[in-house]
Amino acid sequence: MRDIGSETVIAPDCQRLRTAFGEAGGSSVRFSSLQTPVGLVFVGVSDGGVCDVTFNETNEDRYRDRLARWASEVSRDHDAVEPVLVQLDEYFSGTLSRFTVEVDLRAVTAFTARVLRVTCDIPFGQVLCYGDVANRIGAPKASRAVGGALGRNPVPIIVPCHRVVAQGGRLGGFTGGLRTKRTLLRIEGHAISNPGRLMV
Repeated sequence: MRDIGSETVIAPDCQRLRTAFGEAGGSSVRFSSLQTPVGLVFVGVSDGGVCDVTFNETNEDRYRDRLARWASEVSRDHDAVEPVLVQLDEYFSGTLSRFTVEVDLRAVTAFTARVLRVTCDIPFGQVLCYGDVANRIGAPKASRAVGGALGRNPVPIIVPCHRVVAQGGRLGGFTGGLRTKRTLLRIEGHAISNPGRLMV
């Protein structure tokens, strides 16, 4: 996985985010969507790579409007996004275990980028707990902050934040909802017990 983030801290204000993203050369975002076992998934791609993967959105206009808050130019372009959609489809079909598409994380903070780099290195079919990730970034007391950073992952699945679980095998949180997290983990060979624990 290449181009995993920069060290630039971006404030949450949309205008400042738009400015920073544009200065980094990513002001144009093209998008498309894919039907998957977890519902409709929208995908946005900048000149730097995949910059957005969104669950739980069924309205294209709302998705476009959300992208337009930080990208100066937004357009539907299936051909531009198709390589990402193909890999996502292969993942959900069980024939792909590692994404090779470029990822653009220039709009995340330095701390979030560190967390997501570690997350990218979790192999298919394996999990870490939040404390493990905190240790690997050299901040052993930052488990809660790690969870927050994972919640801000703009490209879930491709950067596999679903592979990070709570201590003791509990699922923890997930930006796409726990039902989606369970599905992704089952695709990767994990059995889920009730109430929401991995069978390890």
